[in-house]
Amino acid sequence: MSTQPVILHGQIRLDGTLQIEEKINLPPGPVNVTLETATQVKPRESTRQVLKEIAIQRQASGRQPRTKEEIDADIDAMRNEDEQRMREIEQI
Repeated sequence: MSTQPVILHGQIRLDGTLQIEEKINLPPGPVNVTLETATQVKPRESTRQVLKEIAIQRQASGRQPRTKEEIDADIDAMRNEDEQRMREIEQI
């Protein structure tokens, strides 16, 4: 007989019955059941709210976003690398 507690997740229905969300991996036989209310999971924030919080944190830390020129320079560098790699592949 197992003396280790098995934690299962479930819901109490409106009619007072218990619905277990997963298969119970125990042999048939009598069991003792103890219930406790699960902590509520914080609802997920919207993507917009998460991005807003990231922007606030970045600003508070003094980090500045890249300028348009920096972004364009990075894109140009990646394109040049890709073109060079394609020429190398074509030579092979």
